[in-house]
Amino acid sequence: MIDFIYKPKDSRIWRWKFRQQSEDKKIADVSLGTSDKRCAEKRREELRKEQLYERDGLILPKPVREAAHRKLSEHLEDFIGDMRRRGKSEKYLANLEFRVGALIPGCGWESAKDVTADSFQSWRREQKELSAKTANDYLEAIRCFFNWLIKNGRVQVNPLAWVEKVRTEGRETRQRRAFSGEEMRQLLAMVPADRKAVYLMAVHTGLRRSELAALKWGDMHLDAVMPFVQVRASTTKNSKPATMRLHPDVVKVMLEIKGDKQPDEPVFDRFPRIERFRRDLKKAGIPYRDGTGHFADFHSLRKTFGTNLANAGVPSRVAMALMRHSDRRLTDKIYTDESLLGTWSAFDALPNYTEPASQGASQILVANGQSESLPVTTNGGAESDKTIVVIDENPTVTLPVTGSQNDESGGSGGARTRNLCRDRAAL
Repeated sequence: MIDFIYKPKDSRIWRWKFRQQSEDKKIADVSLGTSDKRCAEKRREELRKEQLYERDGLILPKPVREAAHRKLSEHLEDFIGDMRRRGKSEKYLANLEFRVGALIPGCGWESAKDVTADSFQSWRREQKELSAKTANDYLEAIRCFFNWLIKNGRVQVNPLAWVEKVRTEGRETRQRRAFSGEEMRQLLAMVPADRKAVYLMAVHTGLRRSELAALKWGDMHLDAVMPFVQVRASTTKNSKPATMRLHPDVVKVMLEIKGDKQPDEPVFDRFPRIERFRRDLKKAGIPYRDGTGHFADFHSLRKTFGTNLANAGVPSRVAMALMRHSDRRLTDKIYTDESLLGTWSAFDALPNYTEPASQGASQILVANGQSESLPVTTNGGAESDKTIVVIDENPTVTLPVTGSQNDESGGSGGARTRNLCRDRAAL
């Protein structure tokens, strides 16, 4: 065990060099902050006792004890500064700072030791005007803050780790709907080319409002064999780049508004504000809020994109990738409008149990694209092709039929008319 005090050469301050446990790899060298040997000995004893208590868990580590006496607002400044250095977007940081900054005085917190689950839940119960989703956003913000404090050794536990979120399903203050095809045609017919390009780009790519507003002409590759847009990682919500193929309608309108724009210029010079979008909806005769309370705002264009993918039969995993979601359930539940999926047409595929079997078989033939009562004839002396008859969704190949002038025929050419009903009965 190494444990002694000493004065370095050309120094008046005593230092303590020690290694209290044999398993410790490093030898600690601590300044005692005094030139008096007796004071240095006393401080060494205090430091040794403190480290032993920390090792045995009798007291909290020194960084935690010091952090417990600092104001939460000071920790918040360090937190926001560190997140900014790590490259987080300013919008994300502004939301974090606002929500955590509102919770500190709202819950009566001064320092980290004042934060409890009960105080947060009491504050949440009093916020009647907050939606369920917004209340959960506040909870996530303070959890993120305390997780950062733990990683930096400023606290040991997150007091809000086990607080449950508010149930949001069916309680959203704003439930969006998708636009129908007719509504989109009405909207695009009533707006000039610049806003038409914005709305077409949104409904055919699913890009968010901020992502669209940040596009530059250098991101647009309209002359490629398959035109596409390259969305930069710095502009996306998940901070990942995205490549989206462009619909021919989008390419056409983009070429109309491009002119002689340079690659570093924004694609949309004047991006429509929310009020402008609502006026466009009113002009096109589209209600901003329908009779069921569902809204048709700008973000509904993204929901329309997801709904169109579902109607086109795109697998949900592919749709999730195109929507750039991390969870398939988000694509299926939130960004797919069930009212536009054509669910009623599924009832046409259900079987009929009240009609006779022969009539039911005829319906199955028609449903599968087969002719119900087309006559099958064979020329004299020639063998006909094999005929596939679908009965109860199981294809059956009939035997080839040959005919001659001596066969029973209904015409002078010796052709024989097949009786499909008799064949079905035989099968």
